Amino acid sequence: MGQSEFLTMVVPLWAVLQGATPTEIGTLVGARSMLTLFLAIHGGALMNRLGTRRVMMFFACASGTLAALYPFLPWFPAMVALQVLIGYAGNMAWIGAQTIIGEVAHGDPGKIGQFSFYSRIGNVLAPLLMGLMWDVAGPTLSFFGIAFWACLLFAVVSQINDPAATEATGNFRWVDILPRLSDYTGSLGLIVMPAVALTLAVSFLRHATNGVESSFFIVYLRELGFAASAIGVLFSAAEVVNSFSSLLSGRVARLMPIPWLMVGFTTVSALLLLITPFMGGVFLLLALAQALRRGCEGLVQPLMFALQSRAVARNAQGSVVGLRVTNNRLSGIVTPIAMGVVVEHFGIDNGFIIMGGVLLIGCAVLAFVVARTPALNR
Repeated sequence: MGQSEFLTMVVPLWAVLQGATPTEIGTLVGARSMLTLFLAIHGGALMNRLGTRRVMMFFACASGTLAALYPFLPWFPAMVALQVLIGYAGNMAWIGAQTIIGEVAHGDPGKIGQFSFYSRIGNVLAPLLMGLMWDVAGPTLSFFGIAFWACLLFAVVSQINDPAATEATGNFRWVDILPRLSDYTGSLGLIVMPAVALTLAVSFLRHATNGVESSFFIVYLRELGFAASAIGVLFSAAEVVNSFSSLLSGRVARLMPIPWLMVGFTTVSALLLLITPFMGGVFLLLALAQALRRGCEGLVQPLMFALQSRAVARNAQGSVVGLRVTNNRLSGIVTPIAMGVVVEHFGIDNGFIIMGGVLLIGCAVLAFVVARTPALNR
């Protein structure tokens, strides 16, 4: 998660430094999701066939290598290619982490909330470190810092030592790494479950707010005159709220049905995005809104994991994670590009208003669906 936050901060800053247009910045951010859109389901299946730890360690190495290449390839096509590859590598590691927690937590929102809390430590540290590195050491060392972070990921994953939970049996065959049609049809078949379909829709909207943030919120803050280190403090403070709010998911889940909580908190996130231009560029107000939005996301994520984990069998946990990540990456591609086009034609302030309004309409549709689906109100 920390690596994702590093890239969220440094790539827009690097793109602005290279003179990229708003549409190009949106394209760069969206490119990180491109390959994962088509191969996330395959990635979930690989966890089952080859072992979660083995796959995660390979992609940790790939992430570090790719991050170190950025300073030497400052051309737009090369940056897009790097974004495509490093986005897939990082997402494969995240699929592995979610697969493991899905297997061992058995749909318990409290346990999954603890997982979300600890996973957010990287989100808290990364913006602070990246802001300092960018202001003090410059872009090149910032990218090398991401490579070092990937080395830490490799070291941590190598310590997973529960073969029953994380290692597949049998000998390795090269044919095992190839995509299979049965993996995709089996995973896509899960959409017929109301709980799975709803979590996919909520997750799409939730990641859409992140897509707007990761593409142009940082650019917006830079245009207001804030230093990279100040932006890092803002993002890290918001992630602290995100982390601790995830610990409350187990208690919140007892108050009302999980589907209503997911839709409600996602609606608040979209509304906070919409009102960004009305805060007058006041750092405290922007930080407060960002913290509240991240807090809502921190509550929603464990609830989504729990609802999906309960809906599918243990041997389908990797498949449902791959399906959800595919859905998230689709949102991650569409939203930044759409935001870039809107900003280029209507300006960055109107971009937040238009995109926020569209997301609120989506939340209203989901509320109507939940109200009309008895299986989601039990």
